[in-house]
Amino acid sequence: MSTSRSARRLRRLLIGLGAAGLLIALAVAVAAIFGAGANPPCPTTPTTPGNQPVAAGRFAAPLQMQVGRWYQIGATQYGGPEDPTSGAFGSSGTYLPAHPDSFAELSLLDQNPANAGGVLSFQDADALGALPYGTAVRVANGGRELTLVKRDIGYGQGPDQPIPYRMDVWWQAAAQLNITKSTVQIQRLPGTGSGALLDQLPAGTQPASSSSPGQCAAAGPTATPITSGPVAQINPITGVASAPAAAPAAVKDAIAAGNQLIDLPYIWGGGHADLDQLAAGYDCSGSAEYVLHHAGLFPEISGPDSTAMERYYPAAGAGRWITVYANPEHMWLTVAGLVLDTAWYSPVAPTTPASGPRWQAATVIQQQIAGNAMAGNPAFAVTHPTGL
Repeated sequence: MSTSRSARRLRRLLIGLGAAGLLIALAVAVAAIFGAGANPPCPTTPTTPGNQPVAAGRFAAPLQMQVGRWYQIGATQYGGPEDPTSGAFGSSGTYLPAHPDSFAELSLLDQNPANAGGVLSFQDADALGALPYGTAVRVANGGRELTLVKRDIGYGQGPDQPIPYRMDVWWQAAAQLNITKSTVQIQRLPGTGSGALLDQLPAGTQPASSSSPGQCAAAGPTATPITSGPVAQINPITGVASAPAAAPAAVKDAIAAGNQLIDLPYIWGGGHADLDQLAAGYDCSGSAEYVLHHAGLFPEISGPDSTAMERYYPAAGAGRWITVYANPEHMWLTVAGLVLDTAWYSPVAPTTPASGPRWQAATVIQQQIAGNAMAGNPAFAVTHPTGL
């Protein structure tokens, strides 16, 4: 009898513990879904790369980042007044002070062979998977987030650090992200697979094929926000433009294409190689031609520079919906009352200086024209696609 009673008590205890465990699990799930405060900077749980096998002469294995997946790594600041020895030019040849959105991929060698007469090579800088120059990554730290572009390479720090430092961030971007020696979260953004054209992929590595996760799909017109007003509107939080409901289809497609570019960095010469693909970054004419191409107004696949666009459209003067401004130095568009430009005007939230193409209010048109004249550049040729 006592044995039976003890057994029943044990069963009740186990059932109670099971119920309590279920409630705890539910509470954890609810907390995970709804949160108890501000959302973390990354949309998914970052993967910590710790406990990787250590290759000879290294203190960690390269990450081999998958596109779109978040990773937790270490980041350091370099360049600027506190590091005058870093130099103004990246190993890609880019003048870094003009591109604050730069990062250097680091080597994982535990000793710098350059100190013993060795030469730093592209293959040495493989901490993130030996990324081609021009690869864009999203970096998040303490609720701040920027898109950075690889323009430099360097050597990492020793194995005494709890998290190996795997990337250097140029000092201007590092200041925005509050990075000195910090643990950050990074996400590799899709690329165009064009790195091999510049002989920048490690030996034995092939550029991404069209079916690879690293290759962007053809970027045709996407769903576009619509406004009932006569001109397009900029969302002050996201920077995305809404198209007028009464606008022609080509105008709506142009705005949809421009919306794809507003988070991408400025890269001189960027975007010209293949207008069907979304590149890692764009310059002035590359971004304008991408928008015109996806609006069906510029059928060429490879875009010329701004000089060639001065007389591309025979219709002179401003258009009703789309206007092209071009001279040998610069190119920009107006679309449904908004300006798509890579030039910086303040205040224009939420972008930052030199951040690449973005929508701006029509009030910057005169600023652009006046700034061009002050620089002593030729006047803009003003044209528009026929019928628009």
